[in-house]
Amino acid sequence: MMDVFNIPSSTQNTITFYATGNWQTWNKPRNAKMIEIFCLGGGAGGAGAPLGGTARNGGNGGASGGIVRGIIPAFLLPDTLYILVGKGGAGSTLNGGLGGAGGISYIGLQPSISEQTLICKSSTTNPGSSTTGPTISIVALSAFGNLGLFTAIAGVGGGGGGATTPGPGGSQNALATSLVTGGAGGGGKSSTAFASGGSINAASAILTKQVSGGVTSGQNGEDGYGTLVPFCGTGGAGGASSLTTSGDGGNGFYGCGGGGSGTGTALAKGGGNGGDGLVIITVIS
Repeated sequence: MMDVFNIPSSTQNTITFYATGNWQTWNKPRNAKMIEIFCLGGGAGGAGAPLGGTARNGGNGGASGGIVRGIIPAFLLPDTLYILVGKGGAGSTLNGGLGGAGGISYIGLQPSISEQTLICKSSTTNPGSSTTGPTISIVALSAFGNLGLFTAIAGVGGGGGGATTPGPGGSQNALATSLVTGGAGGGGKSSTAFASGGSINAASAILTKQVSGGVTSGQNGEDGYGTLVPFCGTGGAGGASSLTTSGDGGNGFYGCGGGGSGTGTALAKGGGNGGDGLVIITVIS
């Protein structure tokens, strides 16, 4: 790993914590000098589009999780930290239903979400099936976050569901404002015509594959993808609408939103699942 702080180091030890639904513990190793933290929340599930034989909108994509990253001198921390990694929200399987909210990730001195014991949390509010991302974490409100230097990055809203004209689902651009994206929106329909789902446009040196929304009637959106080194990823694409059974939204990568479903007269499955969050702690000793 690149030493951006120019700290002499003979050992760097990285531990990744995945979403289990329970508090996990991190124990400070002997001779630790600095602790680097990467805290990513879970993405929201994509919405299930309203159904019916007349004109209907597509479902919104799920918003991504927020990110907080920082560095703390190890001697200022206790021997044990507690981590709760936010889970991704489930895609909606209901007519016009919202996807499940993404979970906030927490790191603290106790197994508690109380601001008085926290070092950081990934966002202030939970991501939802919305074109608005979760409220950015206010690091200064996490009492023990003041022991280090932290940067908060806002979550990204999902793509909007397509209109009744019929309109395609809203698309997303990878690596635009964050390392993660929301899910794309599902296609809308008129009473006589369908539309495609939104895509994730990923033109970069790292993420080079477009995550395509459904194009043919009732086609599913593709799942998002990403890399752990360097960390970045995409949400799921939106499903195409149909005059019969709608296309499903794709699932999101870690911290990314699920794609919204296209509309139709019936749901095949619905919105895509949001990706779980991650917490990564690196010790410099």
